[in-house]
Amino acid sequence: MRPRWRSLDTIAPAVAFVGFVGGTPDPAFARPRPPATAASAPRVPAGGGPTQPRYRQCARGFRWWCCIPADETCTRSGPARLLLLSVGGLAVAGGVTSLFALGDSLGGDDPATLLLATGTVALAGAIAGAIAGRLGADRGAVPDRVRTETLGVTTGWGGTSVLDEHRPPSMLGHFAPTLRFSDGNSRLRLTGYVGGPLGRQTDVDPRPQVAMAASDRDGTAPTVRRQRGVWAGIGLDMAVALPYPVLSPRRSRFLGRAELRWKPDFHYRREFVEPGEHGERMAERAMLLPLTVGMRWHVSPRQRFTFYLGPRFDIVSIRGPGDAALRRGKAELGPMYAEVWYDIDIPLNSWPRIDGRPRRAVVNSQLSFAYIHSRFDGLGINFRAVVGFLGPAYVRWYIRIRPKHADVAVQATVGARIGGGFGLFGTVGLVLPDLRAKVRHGRFRR
Repeated sequence: MRPRWRSLDTIAPAVAFVGFVGGTPDPAFARPRPPATAASAPRVPAGGGPTQPRYRQCARGFRWWCCIPADETCTRSGPARLLLLSVGGLAVAGGVTSLFALGDSLGGDDPATLLLATGTVALAGAIAGAIAGRLGADRGAVPDRVRTETLGVTTGWGGTSVLDEHRPPSMLGHFAPTLRFSDGNSRLRLTGYVGGPLGRQTDVDPRPQVAMAASDRDGTAPTVRRQRGVWAGIGLDMAVALPYPVLSPRRSRFLGRAELRWKPDFHYRREFVEPGEHGERMAERAMLLPLTVGMRWHVSPRQRFTFYLGPRFDIVSIRGPGDAALRRGKAELGPMYAEVWYDIDIPLNSWPRIDGRPRRAVVNSQLSFAYIHSRFDGLGINFRAVVGFLGPAYVRWYIRIRPKHADVAVQATVGARIGGGFGLFGTVGLVLPDLRAKVRHGRFRR
């Protein structure tokens, strides 16, 4: 019986790391093949159709320009990431130039800050994607790719750098059933959540206005607000796969597949606020996002860049200490809303076992970078005099475990939030089978 340390499961990450540093070929390209003969050699057409994975550049060993092997579409991840890196650099440069030239005259909906944040996510995603691709991520699509949980519970722990302020943990229950269309790539997802903070949030005035600290406090800053509330939301997330290639084969087969997105959302907050010693007040805030549209670009079969943008409408209603009813507000046009995501699929047990037996479960993971251009919950990135412009940034690590021949998978997520302090969160959920829809006579039929 061989010792455990010699198993392929143990040494495969080390071999991939050595290949990254020393330049050895990727294991997918280094498998021994029988010598080709004139009868067995594949015939490459002169035009190199979009479904043909090998081109003349690949025959000369120029792998950076090659199509991803074992993928039905011709995606050149190297040029695609270079294009994303260039666009991200131009967006960052344009945002910085606009901020210096125009200032902050547009307030929270300044497009320069959105350009800066979007370009930063694109740069970080392209660099991380290049490293992951060099370590072996530039292969065919991962089966049973990580997606949103059908049912899940998320718990978050926030923090603050201000003395005597308190941020209680939060808990949200969420659902996301998915209706998948007959083409296999398009789908419609219903999303929703309900929950809130598990306690009262305490805010203080950081200016030292009193000389002595109270017996139950560490500093001298007085309490200016206590707050508790309930959060809820519901929406749709629709993705329609574009035909491949979108334009002529010579132009668009280099860039991979793309999807059009539509994501209308409704977010609701009911908050009970105690401003100092003046009694409790109730406030209702709602955010409507009816026209949020976007696009997902498959930079490689295991890497995706997603961007959403749309108008935002805010409705604020207030009930004071002496008011008998809630005073309803009108829908007001707020700052523009945007989301930017970069996802990298990383399979965790794709290597064969040393004894040749099949694995009992499929384990996949996903690394995501995200930025949300919204301060609806008061969370955002502030540095020096730049306050109130940038929303929060997120880093997430998803892990999905699906037992062999099982219809239900278990999925867990750990992540961090940068904005309004540093916060951590975790999610545990179940992934149920998608609903199927067929198109007959112009109608959807399940």
